[in-house]
Amino acid sequence: MRQTRRNVLLGTAAVAMGSVTGCLGTSDAGSVPEDDGGTIQASFFVVSDFADHVAADADVRNLVPFGQHGHGWEPGPDVQRDVFDADAFVYVGDGFQPWADKIVQNVRNDGADVNIIEAWHGVDLLDASGDHDAHGADEHDHEESPTETHDDHDHGAKDPHFWLDPSRAKQSVRTIANGLAERDPANESTYAENADAYAERLDSLDDTYAERLSGRTRDTVLVAGHNSFRYLAHRYDFHVEALTGLAPDAEPTPKDVRRAQSVVDEHDVEYVLAPVFESDRAATQLVRETDAKEALPLTPVPTLTEEWNEKGWGYLDVMEQVNLRSLERALGVE
Repeated sequence: MRQTRRNVLLGTAAVAMGSVTGCLGTSDAGSVPEDDGGTIQASFFVVSDFADHVAADADVRNLVPFGQHGHGWEPGPDVQRDVFDADAFVYVGDGFQPWADKIVQNVRNDGADVNIIEAWHGVDLLDASGDHDAHGADEHDHEESPTETHDDHDHGAKDPHFWLDPSRAKQSVRTIANGLAERDPANESTYAENADAYAERLDSLDDTYAERLSGRTRDTVLVAGHNSFRYLAHRYDFHVEALTGLAPDAEPTPKDVRRAQSVVDEHDVEYVLAPVFESDRAATQLVRETDAKEALPLTPVPTLTEEWNEKGWGYLDVMEQVNLRSLERALGVE
């Protein structure tokens, strides 16, 4: 069971905070409750969700406003101030969000007493090469670190979307738990127990995907957006064709659309997968101009829709209730 611990987290009883961006972008102008154990700031929804399950009573906040994915987003000075006032800052990794990289560097240069946790540390990352071809098992050795980026959309030599593979997500959860324990060794066992409990839920999700996709009659899906789903394809052995590469804001060219139309014809695609937080224009066009029947939602879970938020969904819920259901239909599960 997930543990709680009142009044003790990261070595502090409470942290006085000003107005900050809330867990999903809402404003919280009040002081931290006296029984709160500390504040953890996160740079991305998924890692904030992971940290929330590991840290129990901590005040875990996603710095990125609700509904935004945080790639090209530029924070105001209050965001860095919030990180400097926090006990820990969880970010995906160097090169994923340039603004987060800058904050990490400023924290280190200043010698601020903030524990920096790189969520993808120790995770086996896929090479970014071959954006459009995500078929087959991962046969590469990925011991090197992701290379630094030069703009908002260049993730260097590695594909950053590791969390879409539940087995890799487990490593990230344990990394977060270890990072919190470094700052608060008195509660190391609590973090470990919480991480183990969440890891069991990730194992269950992994088993559910494997079981429900085992009856598929197709091997190829078409994503009418950027290719952030290679980890799913590698984990469950299917093929992803996407309009564009890793950059989330890349606009498909006419050539990309023509290639996608050929994919529909060649693989008898019935359902086009439309990334939720991207334009659905290309998906609509493909359904209109090809034999595809319908566009279905798919998401790398960069944030939540209002509906998902109202339902209280997190990463696990979206992966099962949205992504798995769409993949079952697109892969012709019987």
